[in-house]
Amino acid sequence: MFKKYDAYLVGYYGMRNSGDDALMYATAWGAKHLVGCGNSIVGLYGDHNRETHSNHKIALKFDQQFPGQNRLLHYKTALQCKRIIFGGGSVLHSETDINLKRQLMFLSNPKKSLAVGVGIGPFNSYGAEKSCAKFLNECGYVGVRDSESFEIAKRIAPNANVKKTFDLAPLLLCSKKYTPKKVARKGIALSLCSVAIDAMGKTDKLAEFHRFEKFTELITQLYVKTGEPITLIEFNGHSSLGDWQINNNIIRKLSNTVPITIEKYEANPIKLLENLASYRVIISMRLHGSILGYLAKTPVLSVNYHSKCEGWCQEIGMPYGYQIDLFNLNIEKIVSEIVKGLSTNFKSPTLSVNTALKNSLANWSIQNEQYKIYRNYSAI
Repeated sequence: MFKKYDAYLVGYYGMRNSGDDALMYATAWGAKHLVGCGNSIVGLYGDHNRETHSNHKIALKFDQQFPGQNRLLHYKTALQCKRIIFGGGSVLHSETDINLKRQLMFLSNPKKSLAVGVGIGPFNSYGAEKSCAKFLNECGYVGVRDSESFEIAKRIAPNANVKKTFDLAPLLLCSKKYTPKKVARKGIALSLCSVAIDAMGKTDKLAEFHRFEKFTELITQLYVKTGEPITLIEFNGHSSLGDWQINNNIIRKLSNTVPITIEKYEANPIKLLENLASYRVIISMRLHGSILGYLAKTPVLSVNYHSKCEGWCQEIGMPYGYQIDLFNLNIEKIVSEIVKGLSTNFKSPTLSVNTALKNSLANWSIQNEQYKIYRNYSAI
């Protein structure tokens, strides 16, 4: 059968989430420059008019006109593609979603399909774990971004072609459009979000209120002790699930006492990366708030609410004092670390950004018995 496209790029793309935006950009860049997919297509939810850095896009629907509309669009596109590339993110945890990915590979070419920079688990059911094992054995190559995912993969699919690689986001640094701002750093930025307790995005309202109180106390103390202006960065601009909810509440409570602004959602990950280089320090709950801050060489304190956040801290060797447990917030300790860093120097992660980029590029150095793709790309 004639294949119209070199690759179908699949992820949680177009949902107004800065982390997924970065992964979409990095996947499209890697597919083109490192795998040689000169004619790719990306599946895009919601924001269909945005720049994708891919050649083509299909408009997936949040509000489907009939049940299964998106599934049919996926199937049609997969049939027209030489391979599927699953680009980044925590994409292997739900049985239904994993089975869809397996079907897309079957309609395209499983042995030429790739999953790069992905996270595995935690699974939402025993069936999800079984489906994931089948996916790993069927997919031509899987690069996982963290050690925990790699251990899971080797346990459930010991013979699959799975390699320990890295997150895809460092590939943003390869863009010719990226030019770090040469400005005097100023201010403290925070990337805050709600914590979902189920797959539908439901939250524990009482716990969220207590955390809101803690964060307003933290922001007040930071301003009192440092005099630095505060910026709340909106990493998720979704109309109902976005960061605007907690940010707006903080503004309402503190606007008369603390110089505080909101940096609205930025759809271009390159511009966001450049903006993050203008702050003196970032406090981030969002995983890719921590990752992009690190890439911008801005000191980051990671507020960990999920194993993926802890995994990132381990990957880069983040100083222990900069790893914050969301469920045991110690305001005095956080303020102390920031005051100390601003007055002297912040401690750096043990992993250099250049090494992180090389590790990210390793997602695309792919070799197995069925086929071979290998490209050299300088990280310097």
